[in-house]
Amino acid sequence: MLASLLEVERASERDRAVMPPSFVLTFATLLLFGPNVALLVAVAGTLTPAFATSRSLREVLVNLTVTVAATEAAALAHQHLLSFGMAPAWPWLALPLGAALVAYYLVQSALVELAVPLLTRQPLNRSWAKTAWRGWPLYVMGASVATAVAVLVDQRMYAVLPVVAASLAFGYRIYADYVERLEERRQSREVIDFIEQGMSVLDHDGCVTLWNEAAERLVGCARERVIGQPLEHAVPAVSRTELPRAIKETLGDGKARSVAHVSIPLPVGLRILEVKVIAVAHGVTLLWHDITERTNAEHELKRSGERLALAAEGANDGLWQWNLQTQEFYVSGRWRAMIGLSPEASTGRPQAWLERVHPHDVADLRQKLEAHLAGQSDVFQHEHRVRHEDGSYRRFLCRGVAVSARDGKRLRIAGSLTDTTEQAIAQERLRSVGFLDPLTGLYNRAVFVEGLGRRLEEFRLRRVSNSFAVLYLDLDRFKIVNDSLGHLVGDQLLIEASRRLESCLRPGDAIARLGGDEFAILLSGLNDDAQANAIAFRIQESLSLPFSIGGREVFTTASIGIAFGPAHYNNPDEVMRDADTAMYHAKSRGKARHEVFDEAMHARIRDRLSLENDLRRAIATNGFEVVYQPIVLLSTGMCVGFESLVRWTRNGEPVSPATFVPIAEELGLIEPLGTWVMEQACQTFADWQRRYPAAGLDCITVNVSSRQLVQQNFPRVVRDVVQRTGLKPADVRVEITETALLDSPGEAAGVLRELRNFGVKVYLDDFGTGYSSLSHLHKLPVDALKIDRSFVKSLMLPDRPAIVESILALARTLNTSVVAEGIEDDIQARALERLGCTHAQGFLFSRPLSTSKAEELVKARQPLGPKGATRTMNVA
Repeated sequence: MLASLLEVERASERDRAVMPPSFVLTFATLLLFGPNVALLVAVAGTLTPAFATSRSLREVLVNLTVTVAATEAAALAHQHLLSFGMAPAWPWLALPLGAALVAYYLVQSALVELAVPLLTRQPLNRSWAKTAWRGWPLYVMGASVATAVAVLVDQRMYAVLPVVAASLAFGYRIYADYVERLEERRQSREVIDFIEQGMSVLDHDGCVTLWNEAAERLVGCARERVIGQPLEHAVPAVSRTELPRAIKETLGDGKARSVAHVSIPLPVGLRILEVKVIAVAHGVTLLWHDITERTNAEHELKRSGERLALAAEGANDGLWQWNLQTQEFYVSGRWRAMIGLSPEASTGRPQAWLERVHPHDVADLRQKLEAHLAGQSDVFQHEHRVRHEDGSYRRFLCRGVAVSARDGKRLRIAGSLTDTTEQAIAQERLRSVGFLDPLTGLYNRAVFVEGLGRRLEEFRLRRVSNSFAVLYLDLDRFKIVNDSLGHLVGDQLLIEASRRLESCLRPGDAIARLGGDEFAILLSGLNDDAQANAIAFRIQESLSLPFSIGGREVFTTASIGIAFGPAHYNNPDEVMRDADTAMYHAKSRGKARHEVFDEAMHARIRDRLSLENDLRRAIATNGFEVVYQPIVLLSTGMCVGFESLVRWTRNGEPVSPATFVPIAEELGLIEPLGTWVMEQACQTFADWQRRYPAAGLDCITVNVSSRQLVQQNFPRVVRDVVQRTGLKPADVRVEITETALLDSPGEAAGVLRELRNFGVKVYLDDFGTGYSSLSHLHKLPVDALKIDRSFVKSLMLPDRPAIVESILALARTLNTSVVAEGIEDDIQARALERLGCTHAQGFLFSRPLSTSKAEELVKARQPLGPKGATRTMNVA
């Protein structure tokens, strides 16, 4: 039982070739006391370690079964031979002893190496026979010792036993050391066989002394074929490599060497090994490492690299790779060439890329890159500007994909760089077709209004706090320049004016051409209203300087309306509307100035819009009235004709012609209104002439605006009206203002001449109030001049100017008649009569009359004014 606890005993369980000390005691007991006691001793020796150490039940049962079976077999063999009648004396005693030893050893080996693995479904030890043969001498020695002890005990040689015991103790120590060395060698072999790396040992003669299982698998050569053989004979393939020379050199100088590629042909294919040669005592150790996959991967990588290098050279894109661990930044030759550097691939730092990115694009680029590295996107993609070596910025599209380690940490990111500058320019040109004004290159109305809308939205979201202003500009007198100097000069003026307007703006401001000669400016980031006023003055000053166009100087100014935001505005159209309103207010107040929009303007515009709508409806429904003011002979006071005047009553309130006629001209409604008035007046006058032939009516005058006068086919309209109403052409007088002649004197002269040729007479109204008509008067076909009421009033002044006398003298020189307007008292009438004026009209004679009242006046055939009153007194 004590022997079963020895280290050698436990070593024998791991290696059955090692004889356990308990075998000596069991065998000696068998010889001394027979099989029963021997079996009892064997069982006790087997069970004792189970109680002294922690062992599994299966392990205890296996050991117990093996020990009992082997002991029983030895006992049967020993008793069987003794039963043949052999005397228990030498040399015959050796036969039963040998039979018992053989039976014990064979049963134990068969059970441990064959039966137990089969029952426990473990792999068989294919070298069990060698193991058994290796352990047989030890068991013979143990059986001999047991026999000697049994003889000593049997012969009662107790005096010798202490010596024998001491000898056995020393023998056991020597045996234990031997077993320990065997154990170490066994463990070494297990480790060597377990490692994946092949290992073999060669002596100084080059013969193999060690060949592990990994070497068998890697080289494809069994251990039995190699052990004791020269390596080149066992593995002929190595003779064609550098390995034999490396082994010889290492044996000579003791230095370790490595042979990179040792190719071994195998049935599964060519295997490539890396062999390291290390000098050891009495030879060398070879470490075989399979590098087939690595070599193939390197070859494939090399081929891939060659393909990629060829593709990179032939591709139009630049390639890059950023090692996030080492911060190395590789770029291809094409990448460098695209930004103007020498076309050689290089490795540097990522700053070589990031420092060239446009400052406005760096933040967004870093954000997109960090988002991809954080796993928020599958592919990194960003378009940005990169500084070229020549100093310019070109636009590039950068793409990349990051690679991660198993723990999710990003290792590197690689991708391509594509030059999109030309594409961006082409796209910008395509976009500019719809966004830019083709003449000036400024933004158009749509882009401006959209930008204004974004600014309003920023204020609503409280992204900005400063206010803004919209300037609405209209060039003054542009139509005159365009008509007189031609459209080419007009276009050049718009271009030059655009450049001057741009020079007046600050960074962040925006300008657009709205159409024609109208521009809009968005002033951003205003701290107070004075800044907008200052910029408006700056614009006026800039535009006031002469423009040199086509070898001549051209002058223009601008009327500017200003609307401040955000105020109460909900959309950009409201801002544009108010700025436009302020601009028209500036133009109506003398041009070349700017006005700031206020609510009073809005109210006026609202009233104006309402007035325009009512005017349109009135024209569509002929909701007007024609009234007639008598024209009298100053000498008799008799009515010889009428001036037809249009009147309009809106919502029960009369609207002055001075108010609605200019609006009708501006809206393009004066032509249908004028034609209707002419038809009504001519029809009524023709009816009076037919019904009252003795009334002495000579003429009906109709006021014609400058817009009507230049209307296409206006002479035909007059002819049609005259012929349709049955009047004689000489009965119709067309009144035009002096201002109408100033707008387009050449065209007006041609129209008036055509009317004169038809027989219609021409009256020049408000004569003397213009600026330059005297220079054109002798060229115009005018039949009568009408003296303006302002000059008639001057007749009452003590130091009155001699304007009326001058007009009458001019009329006599030109052989034209004269009609005085606005006569309100008898003194004026007598003064005009004394000066030679023949015809007059005014409140002294009659106010404008409705059709029925005027007809009563025609029917009465009575003098008007002072003449009529004198006649009434004489009759009375």
